Amino acid sequence: MDVLDLVNKGKIKRLFRARQKLSFPGAICHITQRAAGKEPLFVEEGDNLFMLYLTKEIKKEFSFEVFCHCLMPNHLHLLIRLSEDNLSKAMKQLYGEYARFFNKKYERKGHVFGGAFRQALCFDENYLLAASLYIHLNPVRANLSKDPAKYRWSSCKLYVEPFEGETFVDYKFILEILGNDFEQGRKSYFQMLKEARTIKTYEVWENCRALESFYNKTRNFLSSVAGLKGKELDGGFLGAEALEKKISELKLKGRLRSPENLKARKFLIEQLRARGYANGEIAEKLNISRQAIYKKDKIDIVKSVKLSEGKWRL
Repeated sequence: MDVLDLVNKGKIKRLFRARQKLSFPGAICHITQRAAGKEPLFVEEGDNLFMLYLTKEIKKEFSFEVFCHCLMPNHLHLLIRLSEDNLSKAMKQLYGEYARFFNKKYERKGHVFGGAFRQALCFDENYLLAASLYIHLNPVRANLSKDPAKYRWSSCKLYVEPFEGETFVDYKFILEILGNDFEQGRKSYFQMLKEARTIKTYEVWENCRALESFYNKTRNFLSSVAGLKGKELDGGFLGAEALEKKISELKLKGRLRSPENLKARKFLIEQLRARGYANGEIAEKLNISRQAIYKKDKIDIVKSVKLSEGKWRL
């Protein structure tokens, strides 16, 4: 499905560009945010508790689901699913309220967070599972805990131990992917955590493609343990295997001239951009020039302006 078609159908409210985020109902997003410079984000337990309280309240106000979370000393991770096109507003309120609380409590001024939050979209079930494992293994990678389920400020415990109380974390969604039996789902998730602990990976702050690298290294055992085939999630985006197949098919066509092939290339560019690829990486992966990408951007900008003015009709 072409991105402009998604716009026309109301699934995407704006085009993904540079620092802008992709926001539409059903989007499953891995959100990361960090402290400014080398400052801590959470100093005392009360800071962690207040961030969790804010997340719970803003989740209700903006009607999104929280699948996973992990609060680290100087950064945090959230895995959420939107029900409306309100990602930026929700995150602005979450981080804005926490920053005001933090500055007032510690009698400080200035930025609490180091710039805009980062977003990575999940495109299939395997990618979603990899994102949750990556989040829950953060304390282990940072040597804060040998057992990810024992780290107090993450949702990992909900995934590997029986839980009967109330929580704002919608952990059942991922466990149901692993089977209707929660007990079996927890066993499978525990096994995946055990396997994933041995994988060396980057931190998202060192490499914006860290999650994708982790996903590529876990894809085989995720499929074997969970018995999944990478079913695509809702949202109009391809799963990893389907995307690679489309790229290979397009490369075999050589020089593209027909409107149909140019449209297919444009679609793949948007798919790769949503995964965090830079223009140079997209050009190399699709075997095209950067000029072709810039030309597409120029056309899209003109169309976006006309669309916002109510003069463009698809």
